[in-house]
Amino acid sequence: MVPALRYLVGACGRARGGFAGGFLGACGSASGRPRPLCGGGRSASTSSFDIVIVGGGIVGLASARALILRHPSLSIGVLEKEKDLAVHQTGHNSGVIHSGIYYKPESLKAKLCVQGAALLYEYCQQKGISYKQCGKLIVAVEQEEIPRLQALYERGLQNGIQGLRLIQQEDIKKKEPYCRGLMAIDCPHTGIVDYRQVALSFAQDFQEAGGSVLTNFEVKDIEMAKESPSRSIDAE
Repeated sequence: MVPALRYLVGACGRARGGFAGGFLGACGSASGRPRPLCGGGRSASTSSFDIVIVGGGIVGLASARALILRHPSLSIGVLEKEKDLAVHQTGHNSGVIHSGIYYKPESLKAKLCVQGAALLYEYCQQKGISYKQCGKLIVAVEQEEIPRLQALYERGLQNGIQGLRLIQQEDIKKKEPYCRGLMAIDCPHTGIVDYRQVALSFAQDFQEAGGSVLTNFEVKDIEMAKESPSRSIDAE
């Protein structure tokens, strides 16, 4: 897979913008001077990368981190148009660590959500990132909702969510005094976290592993170039 990645990225993209001695991938200069973040990675004068990821939100940073940990020989860059990382949707959401109870059993969404929640809790513990595994109640307030609630409970069990239990009115009040319902699913694996902190930690891991992050660097145009022959200078 690595040679294919090198071949693809070496073959496509030359900038219509850029900066003196700077990155020559598929990108344009942003308003403001492009700048590398501190903490490792290649110099800002690097002329090319094997892989470039556009966007310094949590998805881009998680992808960059995973790639460099799996393929440390590759040179990888992350480009972000803002002056800081993770300032859009990553830092403006409810911060929920979802359990995966709602997804169809055996679906990729269910598997990724359940495994991802467990990995996120483990990562936060390792890195000292604050989180709260507060759990949640999914409540049936009408009699006709109870069969659907029971079906959802069974789905959660099929998805492998730990600690699920059906509770009655009295236990609902004990767990959440201001909640009223006939029956509820107690889902203790749900939590909350500041995903911007997680994203910034991903960025630090990425840079410490040798990756480069350039902020104030907006992608304005991408050009497809003809594929280079294998093992050519461009493909290297």
